[in-house]
Amino acid sequence: MSKGVPVSSMRWLKASLLVQILLAAYFQVILWFPLGSWNDQPGKRLITLLNEGQALGVMGFALAMLLPVLLFSLAIWKRWVWLIWVGLIGNGFWAVMQIQSWWIPWIFGADERALSNQKALQRTYKLFPSSIGHPAPDAMHFVLDLLLFLVVVTIAIGLLEIRRRPGVGDKH
Repeated sequence: MSKGVPVSSMRWLKASLLVQILLAAYFQVILWFPLGSWNDQPGKRLITLLNEGQALGVMGFALAMLLPVLLFSLAIWKRWVWLIWVGLIGNGFWAVMQIQSWWIPWIFGADERALSNQKALQRTYKLFPSSIGHPAPDAMHFVLDLLLFLVVVTIAIGLLEIRRRPGVGDKH
């Protein structure tokens, strides 16, 4: 971004950064700690793997999951519009995957693969009712998706604000 970026677009991008920090923190918590029916999924929590002596792999994975928010922070700090676009594309792709995995099967019905995946999550807490062939997303993913969708919307609005201003863009 060059000087003269509208304050309103920076406000949206800073809001997105705040939501991304919340999303990254939430994601770390559900990856690290067993929270009963909130995140009762197949596999071990990172704290268990760490206690089993897999420190290097666990720490590498945990840091990799923080990389998007760190890169977005850099993009805001350096005012690199191209990297903000990368953030929008990456988060947008993740949001599409979440819609495909959780919301489409619940609304339109699930195929056999989605139904078998849902069986592994039977003990998770649900906010919405399931019906035959329409498994509801669990609460853990609902919160994750809500934060993720807020990230995508706030980045998009911030980028639209930048594009509306003539002569403003990534000159670096």
